[in-house]
Amino acid sequence: MKANKKELLERITKMSKKGGKLETAVLTLALQKLDSEDFAFDEEGVYNTDHTQLVYSRGDREEVSVPATVQTIGEMAFARKKHLKKVSLPKGLKDIAREAFADCDALEEIVLPASVETVEPYAFSDCDRLKRVVFEGAPKKVSRKAFDSCDELHDISVPDDMVKALRKALHLNDGDINYLVVGHNEDKSKKIKEEKKKDKKDKKEEKTAKKNDKADKKDNKKNDQKAEKKDKKKKEGGMADKPMTSTSNTKPAE
Repeated sequence: MKANKKELLERITKMSKKGGKLETAVLTLALQKLDSEDFAFDEEGVYNTDHTQLVYSRGDREEVSVPATVQTIGEMAFARKKHLKKVSLPKGLKDIAREAFADCDALEEIVLPASVETVEPYAFSDCDRLKRVVFEGAPKKVSRKAFDSCDELHDISVPDDMVKALRKALHLNDGDINYLVVGHNEDKSKKIKEEKKKDKKDKKEEKTAKKNDKADKKDNKKNDQKAEKKDKKKKEGGMADKPMTSTSNTKPAE
């Protein structure tokens, strides 16, 4: 469906379910940042007329797959989506605008396709649970404020030849321990090492469990034997203390 700004807001407001006031408010802000007056929309989002820009993602789903036609994620397109956990971005995506994913508190990981050229300031700001970002390619520009206030983000995986460039773009020095920026091969090597370490730990725990189980069985056997001996001694002691009864038929003297 197509509509101008005024018609779009009226229709979205009517279509919105409970909590639609926040959605309308954020959409209004997003629309104010655009010069265009005509838009297309469906149940999942609002786009420019040729569907190359995602203006706003409707609803607050846990998983979203952005259409293949989209080349730009607009300003505040996913802002304040509190339940958003996973986003699949199209291979032809080029630009991620300012505050595009700001304040998405449930988002833990994002994979940026190799086609991405620009990540603007605050694109992923205040994503409280964002822990990992994967760059499949080498963007031309990544703002140093792109991941501002993402306190849990410590792992950024990039192509091997981009490590230094991205650290420079994010204004990270060699002694900075807040971010771990590693190349894909190094990242894979790290995962393999972690898996081997985990496997070794699991085997050790399994061996310890078997050893403890064997020791428990041995202790139980000893305890059972001791209990049997104790019962046997108790029975023998009881028989020794029992008085003897006479069976003689001798008559008393008259």
